[in-house]
Amino acid sequence: MFRDIGIEAPYTYLALDLFCILGPLLLSFDKRVAFFRLWRPWFLATLPISALYLVWDVLFTQNGIWSFNSDYLIGLKLSDLPLEEWMFFLVVPYASVFIYECLIHYFPKINTRLNREALAWQLLSIAAFTMAIWNHHLWYTSITFGLLGLCLTLLQFSRLRLKSLLLAWVLCLIPMAMVNGVLTSLPVVIYNNSENLSFRLGSIPIEDFFYHMLYMAAIIGLYESQLKRQEF
Repeated sequence: MFRDIGIEAPYTYLALDLFCILGPLLLSFDKRVAFFRLWRPWFLATLPISALYLVWDVLFTQNGIWSFNSDYLIGLKLSDLPLEEWMFFLVVPYASVFIYECLIHYFPKINTRLNREALAWQLLSIAAFTMAIWNHHLWYTSITFGLLGLCLTLLQFSRLRLKSLLLAWVLCLIPMAMVNGVLTSLPVVIYNNSENLSFRLGSIPIEDFFYHMLYMAAIIGLYESQLKRQEF
């Protein structure tokens, strides 16, 4: 597929990273959203969460829960992870928080209405904990859902104005499905199905969608904390 547009196989993952970041980066200078002015709180929120995710990624790679296909990588590695994977943990949070900010600025009425729906977060927390306990023998499933339940529970008690987080995640699923669809169908990332539910939407393990929800919720929680500090 990528060769049809002049991209050689070893540059596939790199091209996907650039695809994720290009649009949000160029649109960051839009006058209404002006996301470039929020780069500092974005960075302060992204750095610790991405660092934890990278540790998670390294441990899962070393223990064979997933692996990377060298045919689609440029070949540079750090701590058992390809360079493209390190980039992934910068471009994805950038695009995700950018979409979140766009919703806040362009659809304020939706934000207000969604801000009252605490019940949705409570139900998601309960469902996540249930999935983690029920599938305690599956590393990817149990850790993803367990941490998601914990994260959502903490956010409910944080008193942060999470505004349109849930809707932002739903919208982010569109580019996420496109990118992950390529990563899992070629595949660039190879999953050990004995450590997940072995249920896929297309080629994407169901856990990936909630792995992304956890990532996005944790970063936006810290991001909102940084914005709140700036107000004082």
